[in-house]
Amino acid sequence: MKRLLVVTLTVLALFATTVSADVIYKSTDTKEKSKAGNVTYAHGVTEEMCKADYWAAKTKTDANEVLMNAEEIDAVNANALNTKGTYMNDLVGLPLTYNAFELRDSLAHNSEVPSDPCYIDGELIDKNDYFGKLTAAIGYTGYADPERNNDYAIVTKTAEVRSWPTSDFVGYNENDTDDELVLVALNVNDPFVIRQRAEVDGKTYYWGYCDTVTGWVSSENVAICQDKQEWEEAWQVKTSAKDFVVVTQDRITLEPNTYGAYPSDIKLNFSSILKLVSESDIPKNIGERGTWNNYIVYVPTRTNEGKYERKIAMISEHFDVSVGFVPMTQANLLKLSFACLGNRYGWGGMLESMDCSMLTRNVYKCCGFVLPRNTNWQQAIPGTRTDLEGKTDEEKMAILEKMPACTMLYMRSHTMLYLGTENGVGYVVSDLGTVVDSDQTTASSIQSVVVTPLTAKRGTGVTWLSSLTGAVAFKIPVPIPETTTVAPTVKPEPKLTPTSFKKVKAKKKSLKLTWKKVSNITGYKLQIAKKKSFKKAKTYTVKKTTKTIKKLKRKKTYYLRIRTYKLVKSSNKEIYTYSDWSKVVKKKVK
Repeated sequence: MKRLLVVTLTVLALFATTVSADVIYKSTDTKEKSKAGNVTYAHGVTEEMCKADYWAAKTKTDANEVLMNAEEIDAVNANALNTKGTYMNDLVGLPLTYNAFELRDSLAHNSEVPSDPCYIDGELIDKNDYFGKLTAAIGYTGYADPERNNDYAIVTKTAEVRSWPTSDFVGYNENDTDDELVLVALNVNDPFVIRQRAEVDGKTYYWGYCDTVTGWVSSENVAICQDKQEWEEAWQVKTSAKDFVVVTQDRITLEPNTYGAYPSDIKLNFSSILKLVSESDIPKNIGERGTWNNYIVYVPTRTNEGKYERKIAMISEHFDVSVGFVPMTQANLLKLSFACLGNRYGWGGMLESMDCSMLTRNVYKCCGFVLPRNTNWQQAIPGTRTDLEGKTDEEKMAILEKMPACTMLYMRSHTMLYLGTENGVGYVVSDLGTVVDSDQTTASSIQSVVVTPLTAKRGTGVTWLSSLTGAVAFKIPVPIPETTTVAPTVKPEPKLTPTSFKKVKAKKKSLKLTWKKVSNITGYKLQIAKKKSFKKAKTYTVKKTTKTIKKLKRKKTYYLRIRTYKLVKSSNKEIYTYSDWSKVVKKKVK
């Protein structure tokens, strides 16, 4: 994960003479060389080991066996969302309204200022002055409504979620390679729920929720939907469905178009998800181009006013994408793990890259999993972790050899994907900062996705194998040693008891509603709309069992529904549960 972990690799000198690409390089150096070109590897790693098929052939069970189906993956996702310590956000279940004034005050006065000295572009800054200005901007320009509706946004280009409303590169020393304010990066078409804003140096930033963290995004990278229904339609997919594509290579850039009505040059990162256009809606031409040999997809775009607009685009057939989620097999997970091999490391997703936990998260996202952001949070998913702390190297290897390929391995501040063993040595692929190579004593900066043996060392000189603290696997195909324990699965909390309308009385330009009282809840969510689909519905949060809705249109028919909700506050987040909606009631205003 972070630089704390970090690791080394000695760079080889190139041959002084030219050698044919067909000749296998030979050298007295202990590093392995590529058969063609000048690619170098960690000590003990060969070119063959950097291929997914190599490790698929070494799995203990059939590498093409489907380990988990869509229903089982959904259960893991539900456990992750409903378990304390994973810090997942239920975006769909967030209350529709909130007190923006209180939130603005909390963000302005309770946001954490870094404790270390801070540098911007290598220059030391006055922290109190810098963060004081940002605090003032939140207080002066934030939303102040005592009851405000959420804004529902879709990411239109890779968006960093940051702990403060700024785009400045803030490091802890003058040579810091990490932007310390970056929390996570979101892909195109990812959802975001907006609850605050700040105007800083002429730029607008929004504060809100993504699935794993809360923080600030630049308004230029998101587009606001007209309502929650349009927002859900843009990004929600079923795990078992085949009406969307997943990007399974490191990145794709859409072809340029001469017609401005069609999007061009949109960058789609690894694990991005886009919905397919139904066959009946595919146009004969997109701009000047026909649609042969292309996937036809919807992409989100941002209007000049910052609003969401869905447009049609093409993804060339030769790109690596999956129609629907990739079946969860060891062979497929291995292929996904190598999709970004050699790409740069980026803390939190900065520089449109990944760090170690984002790599593991995105590999599994391609199969339909929605996993927590950080190493400790990922290990909190019930029923998945095998404890490795306090075990000898021999005991750890005995456990690993029973694990499926791409089991997630953890040590302090770093996550790896297990590949398999060769001559009793375990191998992993990970996105790392620095490491001490197996045959070295000093650390080197790697900052890339690489294959490494577990004989590699931390800066302390302790091997990665000895440093392992845990392993996370969602499906263990063969029994593991009796010395290990697996936590019981936690079932998601059941839905709340619903309510129903007792009386809906029409009055002049208003409706008076009463409903059945339900015990042990926080309150009720009431919706009224002009359409049965509840598109553009207005939502009220009510604690009592009666409500009069005024300022309605005379002689107009309205649709109503209601459900119960319960709020539970944990360490640093609010968890909401909801009942099913009541039966829809149709009523004409007098």
